[in-house]
Amino acid sequence: MSEKRNGSARFTDYDGYLAWYSSLETLDAMDAAHDQMRKATKGQREGYKRSRVDSAVDEMFQPQGGYGGFGRSKETAWKETREAVITRIQQFHLFSDEYGQPLKVGAWGDGKYAYLYLGNPDKGIVVPTPEKYLEYIPEADLSDVTPAELRAQLSVPMGSEGSAIVPADQQGLLTGNALSAKLEENKSAIDALEQQKEDIRNARSKELAGLKAQIDALQATLEAKKQNLMAQLEEKMAEMEAMKESLENQIFLLDSQLYAIRCYAGEVVKFAHIRKGKNAPNTEPIVIYQKLRFLDEDLGRIASLYELQWDKLGMFESFLQHHPLALETFAPNDRCVMLVRLSRTGRTLGRKEDSPYSNMLEDYDYYHGRTVGIVIRNGENVYLGWTDEDRVHISDDLIVSRVITEVTPDEPKEFHFESDRRRYEKAQKEARKQIIDGIISRAFVYNILQGIVDNSPLLPLPEGVKLNKQSEYVIYSMADKSLTDNRFGSFTNILALCNKQVHEGDQLLTIQYLVPERDRSFYGGWRSDTWQNTRGRGDRNRTHDCSVEDCKLYKANVVEYDEPEEWLRYRYEVGKKPDGSPKYAGPYCCRADNSLDPEVEILERYTETQRHVFVSVPKASSGWRTGTESRSNFELYNNEFVNLTYMNSVWLEWVITNNKLGGWTIGGKVVDYAYAIRYLKKAMDYIRQREEQEKAFIDTVDPKICKDPDWPLKLTQWKLDKQVRTITEYQAKRFAKAYPNLDGKINIKPAPNDDMYMYI
Repeated sequence: MSEKRNGSARFTDYDGYLAWYSSLETLDAMDAAHDQMRKATKGQREGYKRSRVDSAVDEMFQPQGGYGGFGRSKETAWKETREAVITRIQQFHLFSDEYGQPLKVGAWGDGKYAYLYLGNPDKGIVVPTPEKYLEYIPEADLSDVTPAELRAQLSVPMGSEGSAIVPADQQGLLTGNALSAKLEENKSAIDALEQQKEDIRNARSKELAGLKAQIDALQATLEAKKQNLMAQLEEKMAEMEAMKESLENQIFLLDSQLYAIRCYAGEVVKFAHIRKGKNAPNTEPIVIYQKLRFLDEDLGRIASLYELQWDKLGMFESFLQHHPLALETFAPNDRCVMLVRLSRTGRTLGRKEDSPYSNMLEDYDYYHGRTVGIVIRNGENVYLGWTDEDRVHISDDLIVSRVITEVTPDEPKEFHFESDRRRYEKAQKEARKQIIDGIISRAFVYNILQGIVDNSPLLPLPEGVKLNKQSEYVIYSMADKSLTDNRFGSFTNILALCNKQVHEGDQLLTIQYLVPERDRSFYGGWRSDTWQNTRGRGDRNRTHDCSVEDCKLYKANVVEYDEPEEWLRYRYEVGKKPDGSPKYAGPYCCRADNSLDPEVEILERYTETQRHVFVSVPKASSGWRTGTESRSNFELYNNEFVNLTYMNSVWLEWVITNNKLGGWTIGGKVVDYAYAIRYLKKAMDYIRQREEQEKAFIDTVDPKICKDPDWPLKLTQWKLDKQVRTITEYQAKRFAKAYPNLDGKINIKPAPNDDMYMYI
């Protein structure tokens, strides 16, 4: 069987393939198809290692999700799986047919199977006997083609795609196969040197055999000879390793140069025409946004600020095609370019993903993975293309104007051990690779865009205008169309103000899934000691079967305070700094009745009253016998909730719009915007509902007040001043009377950094 990899494919009988898969209605047909595909894909399987092809076979020909017992039947599970896969197949065809995107071949076995994917190589579909349904399009073999020859084939003049990756005088000489042959020769020479070094270490070389016989008398001579030969070989080895790295770099740069030419010629990225209409005037400048947009962040922001019917929007392409908010976010100017990616970090924190736009993120991940998308707008026309995940690696900024041709090495360092030197050199080599890879990735994007400007009608510019330099026609933008707004500091500062006061009945938003802290028992399970009541009130262990849900609203049921205690904050001198000033340890905190050394410096004496906030939660083990639910008070610590009593929509909208988290930590870890947006949206939904009720009370007194966009801010100012937690008809009258004297200015102090102190 002939194995093929890479290349692309197109459907020649899509209807036939869809009809074949749709016919697998029964469990017997499913099992037969699964067995057929397992046998067909046997050749790519390596032992017990599960490949992406195996995953695709199981996902397409086995019921997904739980079934059996008292849940759904296996027949129902297969029916739902088959319908979901049919939808996936249809979407694959949609991308290929309507959007003109190539179906990439991950594996192709003649007469057996083909594995196809779009942008994410780990997510694809399997097609049996691919010749019946597909046409295989091999990838162009450029291993014996020089950059100069490729330019001639594609009619790309020298220098048209910007800075050359390979020097101009080498572009007619270098080919991939020639450099690979040199690299193999170099590797063979290195292996031979390694063998010589091994022979010398064990005194097996011809030069040492005679000396070995006289080892007792000539030991010093032998060691000197060995050291001399080893030094020569080490020097030669270093030269060969440097040559190897140089050849590898040349191969990489040559391959990159060929790919850059193809980028400029329009062979690499196929742009789908998402929106159609009139072009903007050619004199309108092109705004190139240097900051990438991340879908998990931007969709979360949009969902928090606007009410959208996410279930009807489908994929990101449909969202960009039909909704004006998508256009404003991802293509805000009449002529602009913006790069998008699924996630900044690629991490998903938390126990579940319940956001209304999660299906759109899942679809993007399935079809495009970590690929960088390029959004181009020209008037009413919007185009979307996807780069190659293996080629373009851009994590944050585009900076098409940045041109770096060499990496400055660090200052030489001294090493006590050879292993340390090798480790350092390896790390330096990897760092150089990452920097060069980032530069090359940006060069690819630039060549794609410059090729569009020069060779297509998508985004025309006057002849000779290049995108790598700002001008009256090209503008670089590092912002999101708005100036930075710092008027409220950060969300952590707002949170400290809101959580400073908690009263019974206050609405609290939890930011973690919580269970009582317990120790492991001798047998490995969780201990539930009778008198170990962590998170509860009193001594009896009533919280052992309780939990608090993440991102859920609870009312404060009980708020208690310990007796006030006197505390000290102090430091002490441990030496001198180079400039002669004292060097201190601390600050530390302790109770005032602790005995301290007379030489310590007391920084502060203060009184601390420990607060305990409890919410009422159901006991998991209750109700199964009597049907009556029992509940228990569960303690929340200060950094585990957000008190929404004094929160307002102006603050939340500012945080969501400006991404001002201020290093917000959850569970001891600093969270990013994509993770925090879930809690901000939940808070915003509740606050908007509460403010609607407050507005109704205020409108009955004075309808003009709520026409002020900052009225929620002024209401919070008045609540804090008067210690009012709930607006009633009476309190609305009081607020309306005080309203003319309110300016909305609230003293939001920086949040205390308790982590900087050590408590003993």
